[in-house]
Amino acid sequence: MKIGSIKQICLPIIILFLIFLAASPATSAQPLVVDYMDIDVDINNGYVITTVEEKLTNQMDDAVFDDFSIFLPEEAFISGFSIIIDGEEYKSSVLPKEEASEKFEEATSEGKTAGLLETEDRNRFAYALSFEPHQSIVVRLTYEQALKKALGEYEYTQFLRSDHDVNNLSVNISISSVNKILSLDTPGFTGANVEYLSITDGQVTYNADSLPDSDLTVVFTTNNPPLTGDILFYEIDDQGYMMHVFSPTEEDLGTTALSKDIIFVIDKSGSMRGVKIDQVKRVFTNIIYGLPSNDRFNVIFFDGYVHTYSNQLMQVNSSTKKKSIEFVNELDADGSTNINDALVTALRMFENESENVPIIVFLTDGEPTAGVTSPYMIRENIKETNTAEVSIFTIAFGIDQESYYDFLKGMSLENYGKAERFYLADDSEEGIGDFYQTISTPLITDMKFTYSGQVLEKNGKSSYNGQVSEIVNTGKNNLFAGSDAIVLGKYRPGTHTVTSMVEATTRTGKQDFTGQVTVISKEENAFIPRLWAYTTINDLMNRIEVEGETEELVSSVTDLSLEFGFVTPYTSLFVEIPDATTTDEVEKMVSDEMEPVDEACVEAEIPTEEVDSEAAEEALPGFEIIYSIVGMMAVACLLLRRRN
Repeated sequence: MKIGSIKQICLPIIILFLIFLAASPATSAQPLVVDYMDIDVDINNGYVITTVEEKLTNQMDDAVFDDFSIFLPEEAFISGFSIIIDGEEYKSSVLPKEEASEKFEEATSEGKTAGLLETEDRNRFAYALSFEPHQSIVVRLTYEQALKKALGEYEYTQFLRSDHDVNNLSVNISISSVNKILSLDTPGFTGANVEYLSITDGQVTYNADSLPDSDLTVVFTTNNPPLTGDILFYEIDDQGYMMHVFSPTEEDLGTTALSKDIIFVIDKSGSMRGVKIDQVKRVFTNIIYGLPSNDRFNVIFFDGYVHTYSNQLMQVNSSTKKKSIEFVNELDADGSTNINDALVTALRMFENESENVPIIVFLTDGEPTAGVTSPYMIRENIKETNTAEVSIFTIAFGIDQESYYDFLKGMSLENYGKAERFYLADDSEEGIGDFYQTISTPLITDMKFTYSGQVLEKNGKSSYNGQVSEIVNTGKNNLFAGSDAIVLGKYRPGTHTVTSMVEATTRTGKQDFTGQVTVISKEENAFIPRLWAYTTINDLMNRIEVEGETEELVSSVTDLSLEFGFVTPYTSLFVEIPDATTTDEVEKMVSDEMEPVDEACVEAEIPTEEVDSEAAEEALPGFEIIYSIVGMMAVACLLLRRRN
C-alpha cells in the first residue's frame, strides 16, 4: 500500500522536489546545521506538554534539500506543528484524514506549497525542507503524553538526538504537583541542573554546545494523596472537568498486598534461539527466586508443543522455586510457535473460587505457526477459556511487525491486562524485570468508581443533580503497589461539592472509600480537559483494538481529536503556505534556472516504500507516534524570496 500519490502536477520543480522527498537520502556533506534546539517540557501532575523548537541554517552558497527527524516517546502524540520562514509563521491545522488528503492534493495540483502530516511510524517525526543559500528556517513541534506512576516513581525521558550537528542545546523541564515533591533526579545523566523551586515545584535544566551521548531521563517522587485521593477541578466554556487521583499504599490500607496465582508462559520456539533465550532464562530465574511464600505459581514453556513444569499451581517454597529454576535453565529454543495451546493450558489451571489474584505473564517473540494460527480464533478461544478472569500481561520481545503486536495487545486488553514491547538490547533484561515488578504486587482489585455532585440552586437549596459523566479510568480494575488510578470526567458548572465512592477488595476483604470535596476551579488545572481527552481517546483506541473499527468508535475518536487538536490514525495535520504568485510567473522563474523536464513527468507517482497491504488491513490502529511528510517547501522559499 503506497503512502500516497500526487498526480497531474504542472510545475517541474514541484515534481522533482516530491520525488526527492520520498526517495532520496539526506545530503551527506552536512550543509545544514541546527543553530539551536530549545526543548521546553511542562509536567503538571503527570501530564506532559513538550515543545521542541529548532533553527535550521543552510551554510552553503547553493540551495539544498534535506530531511530531519525528531524522536518522541511511543505513547506521545503530536498536537502542533509550525514553520517560520523569513519571519512568517505558518501553523498547521488538524483535519479529518480524508479531508486533509484532499486539501493537499488540491493545493499541490494548483502549484501551491503544502504539507501533509499523517500517522505512519512510531517514535519518529520526520520532515523535509528546502533552503536557499544561507537561509534559516525555524521549526516548532508540540507533543503531549501522560506519565504513569510505577513503583512509586514518575519517569520522563527526553530524547536528545538529531540527524545534524546541533550548536546550541537548551532543555528546560518544569515539574508541578498537587502533592509535595520528595525527590527529583536525572539518573545516569551528567551535566543537568536539578533545582527545587518550592515544596510542590521542581526544575531540570541542561545546556550544551552539542548533543550529549545519551537521552535525559528525569525521575521524581511525590507524597501520596490522602486515602480517598485528590480531586482537582477546572471549568471552561460552560463545561467542568474533574481529575481524581486514587493511590493508597499498604500503610494507608493497614494491610499487605494480595496473594496471587501466577503462571509464566514462555516462548521457546526456534526464533528465540541464542541471546533471546539466554536473557529470558536469566530474567525468569530472578523473578521466580523473588516470589513471596503466599503465592502459588507454575512455569510453562512452549514451541510447537506445551511443556509444563507441573500439572497444577504449586505453593511457593524453597523446593518448588529451586526445581522450577532448574526447569527454566535446562530448556533450549527450538521448533514452531503454538500460542493457543500454551495459553489455554495455563488458563485451565486457575480455580474460579480462589481468593488469590490470577495472573499470566506471557512472553513471545513471534507469530503463531503451530496449532491454531488464526489470531482471531486464538483470541476467541482465550476469551472463552478465561472464566477465572485472569489478567494476561504480555511481553512482546523483539516483535517489529505491527500486526503481530496489535494481536497481542488486543488479546491482553480483552483479558484484563496489557502488552508491552521490548526490543533485543543490552538493557532488555532490566526492562522486562521492571515491567514484571510493576504488576507483581496487587494491592487492590475489583475497583469501582462512582461520583455524585451537589448543586446549589438559586433559592439556596441544594440538590444532587450534578452528575459526573463521561468517566474514563486509567487504573481499570486492579491497582498495584506504587501505582495510581486516575479517573477523569465531566461535571455541570455550578456544582458545589463532589462525593467520590470507591468500592474495592483488599487483603482484608471488601472496603469502601468515600470522600467529599468542594469544587474549586483553578487555573493551574487547565491541563485537565486535555488529559481527559487524551485518556478518553486512548480508551477508545483500546476498544478498537478489541472490537474493531466500528463506525461509532472511529467517529468518537475523530470528533475528540478535532475538538482538542490531536493527530490520531483518523486525523492529519495540514499546512499550506499562501502564494500570491501566478503560475506563469513561477514557470518563468523555474525556466530561467532549470533544464526543461520531459512532459511525461507531469503526471507522477511518488515512489515510496512498499507495505504489505494485507498486513496493513489486518493491523488494528494503535495510538502510534507520527511519521510526517512535509512536502513542497522548496517552492515556498523560492516564491517568497523572488516575490520580495
